[in-house]
Amino acid sequence: MSIRNSIAEEFRRAVNDPANIENGVVNWDYVEADVMIEFTVDTIIENMGSLSEFFDYFEVLIDLHLETAA
Repeated sequence: MSIRNSIAEEFRRAVNDPANIENGVVNWDYVEADVMIEFTVDTIIENMGSLSEFFDYFEVLIDLHLETAA
């Protein structure tokens, strides 16, 4: 499985974790933290090239989630 697919899978898990929802709204900082804890910064940099690439992809995942949740 590619790192992007693995991140997307963990993202979906984290988005649905009740601990990451406050007042009915997803706290994206908590979701991001869960993903980073799962993969570690070093693993993300090694597989994606930079944290910037990760954050760009994370934003894409948020956008996709919001589009499909609407």
